[in-house]
Amino acid sequence: MLPVRALSGLTFFAALASLAIATYAGESMDRYNVVWESPSRDASGQMPLGNGDIAAGVYAIQDGDLYLLLAKNDAYNYNGDIFKTGRVRISLAPNPFAKGRPFRQTLDLATGSIRIEADGVKLRIWADANRPVYHVQVDSLHDISVTAQAEFWERFDSCQHNSSRAPIPNATQDVCLTRNGKILWYFAVGDRSVFPADMEYYDVQHMTNAFPDPYRFNTFGNLLESPELELIEGSSGDASLVGKGKNFDIRIHAVNQQAHEASTWIESIESRSKQPIDADNDWIAHCDWWSKFWDRSWIIASDNRLPPEERERLSSETASGRRRETDGGALVSQSYNVFRFLMAC
Repeated sequence: MLPVRALSGLTFFAALASLAIATYAGESMDRYNVVWESPSRDASGQMPLGNGDIAAGVYAIQDGDLYLLLAKNDAYNYNGDIFKTGRVRISLAPNPFAKGRPFRQTLDLATGSIRIEADGVKLRIWADANRPVYHVQVDSLHDISVTAQAEFWERFDSCQHNSSRAPIPNATQDVCLTRNGKILWYFAVGDRSVFPADMEYYDVQHMTNAFPDPYRFNTFGNLLESPELELIEGSSGDASLVGKGKNFDIRIHAVNQQAHEASTWIESIESRSKQPIDADNDWIAHCDWWSKFWDRSWIIASDNRLPPEERERLSSETASGRRRETDGGALVSQSYNVFRFLMAC
């Protein structure tokens, strides 16, 4: 902050007003946080995270594990479809998500993060607003065992919903590697693309060379690492990061690159993962970004026909999935602010 003596007259009061508005906007988002009092039954119970480049659907399964379903806004395959870039599974033992244990999961709009408090274990999950890195920070009152691993599924090139694409046998699959105590994986599109065919379909084939092909040789994926976890490789070729303690910072790096050789992509993501990370300072800068984001636009409203004690009493979990709120103004405000958060992600 600038010293007071450097500001004079209206400048000083304008600075104070600007700071007050920014603080008010950010802190006021707390009233619209989405809060769940129980773990999810399946992958449909996801909360969103993102920074405009990378995104994740985050869900903790009752009697199960924590999952991050990863995405990136330029992870195109040769068809121009956007693929998920993978899924990371984090297991904790003893399991804080066991049925009947205390549980609270919060989508914290003001800080663009997800907080989970479960049976003495606190988790803070965020996609850094300033770099393509996810953090899963674990803080436990007692020693716990943590296992982090990447999970994949079978890729396919066509389905009944894009029948215009000719099926290609032996569809490209993700490649998973272990290097220097880290797990990394990538999907390489290779030397194929529908871009020229699409340009011809829309009768603008004469412009094909005027624009770079966004699909050909596209390569995307992630790198999983943690200073507190050790790489363990199984006999069947699977790999996990494993450790025991009270505090962990599990990091997932993301890179998309049009690379003729996979080695180019590998070098790029390893280089990024070697850059120093100060999670505490990065968190401060991340929160500052979201504070400025909320300072630009927000809606705060409630139904003033209601008694004060009945205003802004919003529920988050409903058995039917349909919201019925007494304060319609507060519901509109929450809907606007949460949707704006989604667009930012």
